[in-house]
Amino acid sequence: MEIQDILKYLQIVRKWWWVIALLFVTTVGTMLALALLTETQYEATVTVQVSAPPPQEVPLYSQFGRQALRDEIEQTRSSFKEFLEEGDVPYRVLETLPDIQMRGGELRDRITIDLPDNSQLMRVHVRAPDSKTAALLANTLVETGLKLYGQLLAKPTVNTRKFIEGELEVARQELKSAEDKLTQFQIANKIGNLNSAINSQYDLIRSLQIQRDLARAEGGTIKAQAIEETILEREAELQNLIGLSAEYNELADRVERARTTYNFLLDKRAEAQIKENQILELGSIQIITPARPPKKPVATLNSKLIVLGAVGSLLAGVLLTFLLEYLEISGVFRSFQKRSEESDMIPLTQHAR
Repeated sequence: MEIQDILKYLQIVRKWWWVIALLFVTTVGTMLALALLTETQYEATVTVQVSAPPPQEVPLYSQFGRQALRDEIEQTRSSFKEFLEEGDVPYRVLETLPDIQMRGGELRDRITIDLPDNSQLMRVHVRAPDSKTAALLANTLVETGLKLYGQLLAKPTVNTRKFIEGELEVARQELKSAEDKLTQFQIANKIGNLNSAINSQYDLIRSLQIQRDLARAEGGTIKAQAIEETILEREAELQNLIGLSAEYNELADRVERARTTYNFLLDKRAEAQIKENQILELGSIQIITPARPPKKPVATLNSKLIVLGAVGSLLAGVLLTFLLEYLEISGVFRSFQKRSEESDMIPLTQHAR
């Protein structure tokens, strides 16, 4: 590019300098006016750490494998972020803080959540007209969100616990019914534990047989005969007890099965209650740094943005001057002016006629 070309370009810029100045002043003035007229805002930040979430279900039979820890953390961060931004947490916060005159949708627009890459942290930002309100809203937002998010995560466990409690009541009634029938059987037949009664009867008969044999050896025929009659009675009782074994074992097995089922469900209910409490506590998401009232307001417009706007307006102004110079040289302005004058002369001619 020769010096003459550069001087020519400078002459064009000098000729149309007012266009560049007008565009520059309009752009920068508009940006500064917006910055001055915009309400002062303070931004408070709560830092939250996310770890692996607790199990949300109580397995009745087996525990299946879970995803990788990193994936769980990332999924929890994304889910909690979406829950704060899209859920009704802002409305619940304002119900908790009735003195703050703000609508739920307005508070939602003031929330910004950052998820740093390769990190377990979350930063929840909330803006408000004053610093104390910003800190109060940020802390209340996260605390309310944690509580509601914990309740949401606990729903599957709560439903499982309620199901287990229903089954537990059925098992309790079944156990009581089985125990009542076994007790009635024992009372009707005047026995406690049938197997123990049978073993005792065996031992008694064996003892009587020894006494009978000793009586016979000593020549006590009458005594031996009496003992023999007693043995026959005991054997009859033994046969009767053995005859009751099938029914007794069936009733005892029913009681044992019912008790096993009841104890199993009892353990599962305790496990479900523990996991429910664990999820409600939401130990996987913890507040690391609560929000504090910020000392300085948030800059409405970044100085870099103003500089960028100023430079952009200057460049646009220069390009516009070249365009205007081209239009003037090519005669576009003169032809447009001539057509305008002709259009103005036509009504005057018709009026003269």
